[in-house]
Amino acid sequence: MCPLCNIKENIIFEDEFLKIVLVKEIDGYVRVIPHKHIKELSELSNKELISLTLLIKKIEKIMLNTLNPDKINVASLGNMVAHLHIHIIPRFKNDPWWPGATFCKEATFNHLPEKKLKEFISQIKSLNAK
Repeated sequence: MCPLCNIKENIIFEDEFLKIVLVKEIDGYVRVIPHKHIKELSELSNKELISLTLLIKKIEKIMLNTLNPDKINVASLGNMVAHLHIHIIPRFKNDPWWPGATFCKEATFNHLPEKKLKEFISQIKSLNAK
């Protein structure tokens, strides 16, 4: 069974197309997971792909405005779990992976003030209204 199809925890936004899951190991890190169990972006309809891309842009803008990262990493890997999902990761020059990828070594990075993180989550939760 696919672990991404069955995620029930840390969902901060969900609609008929996808869910956004907060990844606790890094403050502000989210995964965008379409409900369709597909492996590649090319399996989305054009309408779905446009919708996903615009959502990623919205999340990135919310992240920039609330968390003030030095950089944002957007990735679609799927090597370990063959279900399309997009990683959106705020990066900071003082994080333990900088300037490398967060997938290089296991670590956590929880450094943001709770107020900032709550504002970020609140704005993601309200994406339907935007």
